[in-house]
Amino acid sequence: MPDNLNSNALNQYAARFATTVLNDVYRSQDIISGAGLLQLTPVKQVNLGILNHLFEDWKSTAEKFRSPYFDFTNEEVKKALEDFMNTTSQYIAIKRSDLEPLLLTSVKDALKLLLSPESYFEEKIRETEENEFTLAKAEQLVKYTRIHRGIAQALLSKFSDNGSDSIYLTQAISWLYDIKNDKNLIDDTEQYVAQFSDVFPINLKELVQTDTVKNEPVVAKNESKSFFDSALNELDTVKPKAAAPVRAESGTAVLSEIVSKTATPESQSLNNRFKVNIPKSTEENTYANVPVKVESIAGSIPLGQRFMFVNQLFNKSSDHFEKAIYELDAVKSFEEAQNLIWHRYASKYAWDVNGEAVTALLAIVKRKFA
Repeated sequence: MPDNLNSNALNQYAARFATTVLNDVYRSQDIISGAGLLQLTPVKQVNLGILNHLFEDWKSTAEKFRSPYFDFTNEEVKKALEDFMNTTSQYIAIKRSDLEPLLLTSVKDALKLLLSPESYFEEKIRETEENEFTLAKAEQLVKYTRIHRGIAQALLSKFSDNGSDSIYLTQAISWLYDIKNDKNLIDDTEQYVAQFSDVFPINLKELVQTDTVKNEPVVAKNESKSFFDSALNELDTVKPKAAAPVRAESGTAVLSEIVSKTATPESQSLNNRFKVNIPKSTEENTYANVPVKVESIAGSIPLGQRFMFVNQLFNKSSDHFEKAIYELDAVKSFEEAQNLIWHRYASKYAWDVNGEAVTALLAIVKRKFA
């Protein structure tokens, strides 16, 4: 989705905003505590952005304790580690030099969420090492979103209807397309603009490259034990709007919807990234109608084709190729294999689906399920 913000103006404003805040906060102290972060700025989304960064670092620190030489599944060890980490979280102490980059990033993220929510949520969906968007990620997105929270809640509610703990990124972004135009999920931006201006005057004409300023979604959820949980409880003073019910969609329906939107300018950016213009399943010539059935995809790929697939389809990675072929050999039907190819591999590796290599791979896959 296109980002309608002027990046230079955004960086300049974030720097001025952050300098104003930091000059005031560190005038009489050398460090700031967790409680201080909750009230750092009048824009709660900025404060939450910093807490989210600290939360991720806190989790990463806990993982670093793990070692193959000790039993971290032992209940006493698990309880002791949990108590230690929760206690640590209550003693946040940040110097100015360490807080400044976090504040700059959080200001820019909050403004992008406010003024270009479609871009913001797409980036959040894509922030993963895997090619999947998970239920846990959706829950965290709700927790740390205050502006346009309805969109995050609507994404989370899609998981309930879908009945899965993880989905492909293409499907998550198609969900975002479904809900982005629901005005009931979008907050009034004026109150937040006023909050930013309380710190440093904001000029929307400089930040936004189009004539109109878009509004966007909302979501939330609370727990307790660590500082991060209690902090979220304190900040969560606004009742979330009810997200409109959404029905689960099959992988084929989701993909068809993505393809059908390629005619609109608004969706061209997303589709160009995926480069998945899928041929119809009835086009037998495209899929190569080969009558001879094979028992194994891996065992039926000649050496020459293997080199072609590795180099042209899997970024010259034999490991990625082997993993993909193993997954394709493990599915039970041609339809499942197609879903893997279009939803996972084609989007992840930006395939030209009408190219020779993709056509050859489809032909071999089809032979197994002939």
